[in-house]
Amino acid sequence: MKLKSFTLALICGGLGFATVSCDKEEVAATANPKTGLKAGATSQMVIGEGNLKLDKTTLAASKFDCSFGAFGNAVLDPSLANAVVKSPCGPTPFNYALSPYVAQFGDLEWEWYDLMATIAQYYTYFDTSAQYFGADGSLTNFADKHKRNLESFWNMPGEITLKGQHTKTLQNRDAIAAVYINATTATTAEAYENADYLIENVIKPSTAFQNSPLLSLDGFATTGKMIVIGDGIVQIMTDAGVDRNVTFAGILGHEWAHQVQFKNYTQWYGPRVNTAEQTRKTELEADVFSSYYLTHKRGATYNWKSAAEFFELFYNIGDCSFTSTGHHGTPNQRLAASRLGWIIAQEVKPMGHILSANDMHSLFMAALNNIIENKIDSSAAFASLKDAQLKAVYGNVLQHEKELKSIMNGELSQEAIENL
Repeated sequence: MKLKSFTLALICGGLGFATVSCDKEEVAATANPKTGLKAGATSQMVIGEGNLKLDKTTLAASKFDCSFGAFGNAVLDPSLANAVVKSPCGPTPFNYALSPYVAQFGDLEWEWYDLMATIAQYYTYFDTSAQYFGADGSLTNFADKHKRNLESFWNMPGEITLKGQHTKTLQNRDAIAAVYINATTATTAEAYENADYLIENVIKPSTAFQNSPLLSLDGFATTGKMIVIGDGIVQIMTDAGVDRNVTFAGILGHEWAHQVQFKNYTQWYGPRVNTAEQTRKTELEADVFSSYYLTHKRGATYNWKSAAEFFELFYNIGDCSFTSTGHHGTPNQRLAASRLGWIIAQEVKPMGHILSANDMHSLFMAALNNIIENKIDSSAAFASLKDAQLKAVYGNVLQHEKELKSIMNGELSQEAIENL
Protein backbone atom coordinates (compact mmCIF):
# COMPACT_ATOMS: atom_id res chain seq x y z
CA MET A 1 0.00 0.00 0.00
CA LYS A 2 1.36 3.41 -0.94
CA LEU A 3 0.95 6.41 1.30
CA LYS A 4 -2.05 8.50 0.34
CA SER A 5 -1.22 12.04 -0.73
CA PHE A 6 -2.67 14.64 1.59
CA THR A 7 -0.85 17.92 1.85
CA LEU A 8 -0.33 19.03 5.43
CA ALA A 9 -1.40 22.54 6.36
CA LEU A 10 1.96 24.21 5.98
CA ILE A 11 2.52 27.92 6.28
CA CYS A 12 2.63 28.14 2.47
CA GLY A 13 -1.01 27.10 2.69
CA GLY A 14 -1.63 30.21 4.76
CA LEU A 15 -2.23 28.58 8.12
CA GLY A 16 0.66 30.10 9.99
CA PHE A 17 3.00 27.26 10.90
CA ALA A 18 6.14 29.34 10.89
CA THR A 19 8.44 26.50 11.85
CA VAL A 20 7.60 24.19 8.97
CA SER A 21 9.38 24.57 5.65
CA CYS A 22 7.32 25.04 2.49
CA ASP A 23 9.60 23.46 -0.05
CA LYS A 24 8.00 19.99 -0.09
CA GLU A 25 4.35 20.11 -0.99
CA GLU A 26 3.58 16.40 -1.28
CA VAL A 27 3.55 14.17 1.76
CA ALA A 28 5.16 11.32 -0.20
CA ALA A 29 5.05 9.42 -3.49
CA THR A 30 1.38 9.05 -4.12
CA ALA A 31 -1.23 6.74 -5.51
CA ASN A 32 -3.87 9.46 -5.78
CA PRO A 33 -3.83 13.18 -6.55
CA LYS A 34 -3.60 15.45 -3.52
CA THR A 35 -6.84 16.69 -2.05
CA GLY A 36 -7.66 20.17 -0.88
CA LEU A 37 -6.60 21.40 2.56
CA LYS A 38 -9.00 21.93 5.39
CA ALA A 39 -9.04 25.69 5.45
CA GLY A 40 -8.32 27.01 8.90
CA ALA A 41 -7.29 23.72 10.47
CA THR A 42 -5.52 26.02 12.86
CA SER A 43 -4.91 29.74 12.82
CA GLN A 44 -2.43 29.82 15.67
CA MET A 45 0.83 31.57 14.97
CA VAL A 46 4.12 30.19 16.16
CA ILE A 47 6.93 31.94 17.97
CA GLY A 48 9.86 30.49 19.85
CA GLU A 49 12.82 28.38 18.92
CA GLY A 50 10.77 26.26 16.56
CA ASN A 51 11.69 23.10 14.75
CA LEU A 52 15.32 22.66 13.72
CA LYS A 53 15.39 21.54 10.10
CA LEU A 54 18.49 19.48 9.45
CA ASP A 55 20.34 19.45 6.16
CA LYS A 56 22.03 16.24 5.07
CA THR A 57 25.19 17.98 3.90
CA THR A 58 25.70 20.73 6.45
CA LEU A 59 24.00 18.93 9.38
CA ALA A 60 22.05 22.04 10.29
CA ALA A 61 21.89 24.44 7.40
CA SER A 62 19.22 26.56 9.04
CA LYS A 63 19.09 27.97 12.51
CA PHE A 64 16.26 27.26 14.89
CA ASP A 65 13.36 29.01 13.21
CA CYS A 66 11.21 31.57 14.93
CA SER A 67 9.08 34.05 13.08
CA PHE A 68 7.32 36.79 14.96
CA GLY A 69 6.62 37.93 11.42
CA ALA A 70 4.41 34.90 10.87
CA PHE A 71 1.41 36.80 12.18
CA GLY A 72 -1.35 36.63 9.61
CA ASN A 73 -1.91 40.39 9.68
CA ALA A 74 1.74 41.38 9.84
CA VAL A 75 2.77 44.46 7.88
CA LEU A 76 5.93 44.07 5.84
CA ASP A 77 7.83 47.35 5.90
CA PRO A 78 10.59 47.19 3.24
CA SER A 79 12.38 50.15 4.80
CA LEU A 80 13.03 48.11 7.97
CA ALA A 81 14.04 44.83 6.34
CA ASN A 82 17.74 45.53 6.85
CA ALA A 83 17.42 47.51 10.06
CA VAL A 84 19.70 45.33 12.19
CA VAL A 85 23.21 46.73 12.24
CA LYS A 86 25.77 43.97 11.85
CA SER A 87 27.72 43.13 14.98
CA PRO A 88 30.43 40.59 15.86
CA CYS A 89 29.10 37.14 15.05
CA GLY A 90 30.46 33.83 13.86
CA PRO A 91 29.71 30.11 13.55
CA THR A 92 27.98 28.61 16.57
CA PRO A 93 28.93 25.33 18.31
CA PHE A 94 25.41 24.13 19.03
CA ASN A 95 25.55 21.63 16.18
CA TYR A 96 28.25 19.63 17.94
CA ALA A 97 25.62 18.46 20.41
CA LEU A 98 23.41 17.36 17.50
CA SER A 99 26.03 15.53 15.45
CA PRO A 100 25.93 12.13 17.20
CA TYR A 101 22.22 11.87 16.43
CA VAL A 102 22.63 13.16 12.89
CA ALA A 103 25.25 10.47 12.31
CA GLN A 104 22.58 7.83 12.97
CA PHE A 105 20.58 8.94 9.92
CA GLY A 106 20.77 6.98 6.68
CA ASP A 107 18.93 7.33 3.39
CA LEU A 108 15.62 6.24 4.91
CA GLU A 109 15.78 8.81 7.68
CA TRP A 110 16.78 11.68 5.39
CA GLU A 111 14.00 10.81 2.98
CA TRP A 112 11.33 10.93 5.69
CA TYR A 113 12.73 13.32 8.28
CA ASP A 114 10.85 16.46 7.23
CA LEU A 115 7.49 14.71 7.23
CA MET A 116 8.01 12.90 10.54
CA ALA A 117 9.24 16.04 12.32
CA THR A 118 6.26 17.93 10.93
CA ILE A 119 3.78 15.31 12.15
CA ALA A 120 5.36 15.35 15.62
CA GLN A 121 4.97 19.11 15.72
CA TYR A 122 1.43 19.21 14.35
CA TYR A 123 0.19 16.63 16.82
CA THR A 124 0.87 19.00 19.70
CA TYR A 125 -1.97 21.18 18.39
CA PHE A 126 -4.46 18.32 18.34
CA ASP A 127 -3.29 16.34 21.36
CA THR A 128 -5.98 16.18 24.05
CA SER A 129 -4.35 13.50 26.20
CA ALA A 130 -2.95 14.02 29.69
CA GLN A 131 0.35 15.83 29.24
CA TYR A 132 3.71 14.57 30.45
CA PHE A 133 7.23 15.95 30.12
CA GLY A 134 10.47 14.12 29.54
CA ALA A 135 10.46 10.95 27.46
CA ASP A 136 9.80 8.91 30.60
CA GLY A 137 7.53 11.47 32.27
CA SER A 138 10.12 12.30 34.92
CA LEU A 139 9.88 16.07 34.29
CA THR A 140 6.11 16.24 34.65
CA ASN A 141 5.98 17.39 38.26
CA PHE A 142 8.80 19.85 37.62
CA ALA A 143 6.95 21.28 34.61
CA ASP A 144 3.72 21.62 36.57
CA LYS A 145 5.54 23.42 39.38
CA HIS A 146 7.13 26.00 37.08
CA LYS A 147 3.93 26.51 35.16
CA ARG A 148 2.24 27.47 38.44
CA ASN A 149 5.21 29.65 39.37
CA LEU A 150 5.10 31.51 36.06
CA GLU A 151 1.36 32.02 36.29
CA SER A 152 1.94 33.79 39.59
CA PHE A 153 5.18 35.50 38.54
CA TRP A 154 3.63 37.24 35.52
CA ASN A 155 0.08 37.39 36.92
CA MET A 156 -1.39 35.09 34.25
CA PRO A 157 -3.39 32.47 36.21
CA GLY A 158 -4.92 29.74 34.08
CA GLU A 159 -4.13 31.49 30.79
CA ILE A 160 -1.54 29.20 29.19
CA THR A 161 -1.69 25.54 28.12
CA LEU A 162 1.63 23.68 28.37
CA LYS A 163 2.20 20.63 26.17
CA GLY A 164 5.00 18.13 25.70
CA GLN A 165 6.34 16.92 22.38
CA HIS A 166 7.61 13.35 22.14
CA THR A 167 9.44 11.20 19.62
CA LYS A 168 7.22 8.32 20.80
CA THR A 169 4.26 10.07 19.18
CA LEU A 170 5.46 8.68 15.86
CA GLN A 171 4.83 5.14 17.09
CA ASN A 172 1.20 5.97 17.90
CA ARG A 173 -1.17 5.33 14.98
CA ASP A 174 -3.96 7.32 16.64
CA ALA A 175 -1.68 10.35 16.95
CA ILE A 176 -0.51 10.21 13.34
CA ALA A 177 -4.06 9.69 12.11
CA ALA A 178 -5.22 12.68 14.18
CA VAL A 179 -2.83 14.93 12.26
CA TYR A 180 -4.19 13.79 8.90
CA ILE A 181 -7.78 14.05 10.09
CA ASN A 182 -7.36 17.56 11.47
CA ALA A 183 -4.83 19.09 9.06
CA THR A 184 -5.87 17.58 5.73
CA THR A 185 -9.01 16.53 3.90
CA ALA A 186 -8.33 12.84 4.56
CA THR A 187 -11.17 10.64 5.69
CA THR A 188 -10.74 8.73 8.92
CA ALA A 189 -10.06 5.52 6.99
CA GLU A 190 -7.47 7.22 4.80
CA ALA A 191 -5.80 8.84 7.82
CA TYR A 192 -5.34 5.46 9.48
CA GLU A 193 -4.05 3.96 6.24
CA ASN A 194 -1.35 6.64 6.19
CA ALA A 195 -0.55 6.08 9.86
CA ASP A 196 -0.18 2.34 9.36
CA TYR A 197 1.99 2.86 6.29
CA LEU A 198 4.35 5.21 8.15
CA ILE A 199 4.66 2.98 11.20
CA GLU A 200 5.32 -0.20 9.21
CA ASN A 201 7.53 1.24 6.47
CA VAL A 202 9.31 4.16 8.12
CA ILE A 203 9.28 3.95 11.91
CA LYS A 204 9.71 0.23 12.58
CA PRO A 205 12.60 -0.19 10.11
CA SER A 206 14.44 2.79 11.67
CA THR A 207 16.05 2.44 15.07
CA ALA A 208 17.03 6.11 14.84
CA PHE A 209 13.45 7.28 14.31
CA GLN A 210 12.22 5.25 17.27
CA ASN A 211 14.46 7.15 19.69
CA SER A 212 15.98 10.23 18.06
CA PRO A 213 15.61 13.56 19.89
CA LEU A 214 15.81 15.21 16.46
CA LEU A 215 12.11 14.43 16.04
CA SER A 216 11.07 16.34 19.16
CA LEU A 217 13.27 19.44 19.07
CA ASP A 218 10.51 21.99 19.32
CA GLY A 219 10.11 24.76 21.83
CA PHE A 220 7.57 27.38 20.87
CA ALA A 221 4.65 29.55 21.92
CA THR A 222 1.51 30.26 19.90
CA THR A 223 -1.05 33.01 19.85
CA GLY A 224 -3.51 30.30 20.84
CA LYS A 225 -2.04 30.55 24.38
CA MET A 226 -0.08 27.32 24.07
CA ILE A 227 3.55 26.50 24.85
CA VAL A 228 5.23 23.34 23.57
CA ILE A 229 8.51 21.92 24.88
CA GLY A 230 9.97 18.85 23.20
CA ASP A 231 11.87 16.02 24.82
CA GLY A 232 14.56 16.38 22.17
CA ILE A 233 15.80 19.88 22.94
CA VAL A 234 16.00 19.03 26.65
CA GLN A 235 17.86 15.79 25.88
CA ILE A 236 20.46 17.43 23.66
CA MET A 237 21.12 20.18 26.19
CA THR A 238 21.50 17.51 28.87
CA ASP A 239 23.92 15.57 26.67
CA ALA A 240 25.98 18.75 26.39
CA GLY A 241 26.30 18.92 30.17
CA VAL A 242 23.55 21.36 31.15
CA ASP A 243 21.32 20.39 34.06
CA ARG A 244 18.03 19.33 32.51
CA ASN A 245 15.96 21.12 35.15
CA VAL A 246 17.72 24.40 34.37
CA THR A 247 17.20 23.73 30.66
CA PHE A 248 13.48 23.07 31.03
CA ALA A 249 12.90 26.06 33.30
CA GLY A 250 14.94 28.31 31.00
CA ILE A 251 13.10 27.31 27.83
CA LEU A 252 9.73 27.55 29.58
CA GLY A 253 10.65 30.99 30.90
CA HIS A 254 11.62 32.15 27.41
CA GLU A 255 8.44 30.87 25.76
CA TRP A 256 6.31 32.27 28.57
CA ALA A 257 7.90 35.65 27.90
CA HIS A 258 6.56 35.41 24.36
CA GLN A 259 3.09 34.87 25.82
CA VAL A 260 3.56 38.04 27.87
CA GLN A 261 4.49 39.80 24.63
CA PHE A 262 1.42 38.45 22.83
CA LYS A 263 -0.71 39.86 25.63
CA ASN A 264 0.90 43.32 25.47
CA TYR A 265 2.12 43.50 21.90
CA THR A 266 0.17 46.48 20.55
CA GLN A 267 0.78 48.54 23.68
CA TRP A 268 4.51 47.77 23.66
CA TYR A 269 5.35 47.63 19.98
CA GLY A 270 2.47 49.05 17.98
CA PRO A 271 1.48 47.46 14.64
CA ARG A 272 3.02 44.09 13.97
CA VAL A 273 5.72 44.18 11.31
CA ASN A 274 7.66 41.40 9.66
CA THR A 275 11.26 42.61 9.92
CA ALA A 276 14.60 41.41 11.21
CA GLU A 277 14.65 44.29 13.69
CA GLN A 278 11.26 43.48 15.19
CA THR A 279 12.03 39.79 15.63
CA ARG A 280 15.42 40.48 17.18
CA LYS A 281 13.86 42.97 19.58
CA THR A 282 11.19 40.54 20.80
CA GLU A 283 13.66 37.65 21.05
CA LEU A 284 16.17 39.63 23.09
CA GLU A 285 13.38 40.79 25.38
CA ALA A 286 12.27 37.19 25.87
CA ASP A 287 15.86 36.34 26.79
CA VAL A 288 15.86 39.11 29.42
CA PHE A 289 12.52 37.98 30.84
CA SER A 290 13.63 34.33 30.93
CA SER A 291 16.82 35.12 32.82
CA TYR A 292 14.95 37.42 35.18
CA TYR A 293 12.59 34.57 36.08
CA LEU A 294 15.33 31.94 36.17
CA THR A 295 17.46 33.86 38.68
CA HIS A 296 14.84 35.79 40.69
CA LYS A 297 14.50 34.68 44.32
CA ARG A 298 10.74 34.34 43.81
CA GLY A 299 11.19 32.67 40.43
CA ALA A 300 13.30 29.59 39.68
CA THR A 301 16.01 30.76 42.14
CA TYR A 302 19.05 29.54 40.16
CA ASN A 303 22.37 31.30 40.64
CA TRP A 304 24.14 32.97 37.72
CA LYS A 305 26.66 30.17 37.14
CA SER A 306 23.95 27.53 36.74
CA ALA A 307 21.90 29.82 34.53
CA ALA A 308 24.93 30.84 32.45
CA GLU A 309 25.77 27.21 31.64
CA PHE A 310 22.33 26.94 30.06
CA PHE A 311 22.46 30.31 28.32
CA GLU A 312 25.94 29.65 26.89
CA LEU A 313 24.71 26.62 24.96
CA PHE A 314 21.10 27.58 24.32
CA TYR A 315 21.98 31.01 22.98
CA ASN A 316 24.40 29.53 20.49
CA ILE A 317 21.14 29.03 18.60
CA GLY A 318 21.43 32.75 17.94
CA ASP A 319 22.33 33.65 14.38
CA CYS A 320 24.19 36.01 12.09
CA SER A 321 21.32 36.44 9.60
CA PHE A 322 21.09 40.20 10.08
CA THR A 323 18.58 40.75 7.25
CA SER A 324 16.40 37.69 7.94
CA THR A 325 12.91 38.29 9.31
CA GLY A 326 13.65 35.42 11.70
CA HIS A 327 16.79 37.03 13.14
CA HIS A 328 17.08 36.29 16.88
CA GLY A 329 20.13 38.37 17.63
CA THR A 330 23.66 37.01 17.73
CA PRO A 331 24.66 34.44 20.36
CA ASN A 332 26.63 37.13 22.18
CA GLN A 333 23.73 39.58 22.13
CA ARG A 334 21.42 36.91 23.52
CA LEU A 335 23.89 36.07 26.25
CA ALA A 336 24.24 39.75 27.14
CA ALA A 337 20.44 40.00 27.30
CA SER A 338 20.33 37.08 29.71
CA ARG A 339 22.97 38.74 31.87
CA LEU A 340 20.84 41.90 31.87
CA GLY A 341 17.91 39.84 33.19
CA TRP A 342 20.13 38.56 36.01
CA ILE A 343 21.33 42.08 36.85
CA ILE A 344 17.77 43.36 37.14
CA ALA A 345 16.81 40.37 39.33
CA GLN A 346 19.68 41.21 41.69
CA GLU A 347 18.84 44.90 41.78
CA VAL A 348 15.24 44.28 42.89
CA LYS A 349 16.22 41.55 45.34
CA PRO A 350 16.37 43.91 48.35
CA MET A 351 12.87 45.13 47.47
CA GLY A 352 11.57 41.58 47.73
CA HIS A 353 9.04 41.89 44.94
CA ILE A 354 8.57 41.12 41.25
CA LEU A 355 8.58 43.92 38.72
CA SER A 356 5.53 44.01 36.50
CA ALA A 357 5.80 43.02 32.86
CA ASN A 358 5.35 46.68 31.89
CA ASP A 359 8.20 47.75 34.16
CA MET A 360 10.46 45.02 32.78
CA HIS A 361 9.61 46.09 29.26
CA SER A 362 10.50 49.71 30.08
CA LEU A 363 13.89 48.64 31.47
CA PHE A 364 14.55 46.41 28.48
CA MET A 365 13.77 49.15 25.97
CA ALA A 366 16.03 51.59 27.81
CA ALA A 367 18.89 49.08 27.78
CA LEU A 368 18.25 48.06 24.18
CA ASN A 369 18.42 51.63 22.92
CA ASN A 370 21.24 52.74 25.18
CA ILE A 371 23.54 49.74 25.81
CA ILE A 372 22.87 47.21 23.04
CA GLU A 373 22.23 49.56 20.13
CA ASN A 374 23.91 52.77 21.37
CA LYS A 375 21.16 54.83 19.74
CA ILE A 376 20.59 57.09 22.75
CA ASP A 377 22.66 58.10 25.74
CA SER A 378 21.97 57.19 29.35
CA SER A 379 20.23 60.49 30.12
CA ALA A 380 17.66 59.79 27.41
CA ALA A 381 17.26 56.25 28.72
CA PHE A 382 16.60 57.61 32.22
CA ALA A 383 14.04 60.05 30.86
CA SER A 384 12.14 57.19 29.24
CA LEU A 385 11.50 55.53 32.62
CA LYS A 386 8.33 56.49 34.42
CA ASP A 387 9.30 56.56 38.10
CA ALA A 388 12.14 56.86 40.57
CA GLN A 389 12.27 53.13 41.29
CA LEU A 390 12.88 52.19 37.65
CA LYS A 391 15.40 55.00 37.29
CA ALA A 392 17.25 53.67 40.34
CA VAL A 393 17.29 50.14 38.96
CA TYR A 394 18.53 51.37 35.60
CA GLY A 395 21.21 53.46 37.25
CA ASN A 396 22.56 50.29 38.82
CA VAL A 397 22.28 48.45 35.49
CA LEU A 398 24.59 51.08 33.99
CA GLN A 399 27.26 50.08 36.47
CA HIS A 400 27.43 46.84 34.50
CA GLU A 401 27.50 48.53 31.08
CA LYS A 402 31.13 47.67 30.33
CA GLU A 403 30.53 44.05 31.31
CA LEU A 404 27.46 43.77 29.08
CA LYS A 405 29.26 45.26 26.11
CA SER A 406 32.21 42.91 26.63
CA ILE A 407 29.82 39.96 26.46
CA MET A 408 28.15 41.38 23.34
CA ASN A 409 31.47 41.91 21.61
CA GLY A 410 32.72 38.39 22.37
CA GLU A 411 35.57 39.66 24.54
CA LEU A 412 34.87 37.28 27.46
CA SER A 413 35.41 33.53 27.49
CA GLN A 414 32.68 31.14 28.58
CA GLU A 415 34.53 30.52 31.83
CA ALA A 416 34.87 34.25 32.49
CA ILE A 417 31.15 34.80 31.84
CA GLU A 418 30.12 31.96 34.13
CA ASN A 419 32.31 33.36 36.89
CA LEU A 420 31.07 36.95 36.69
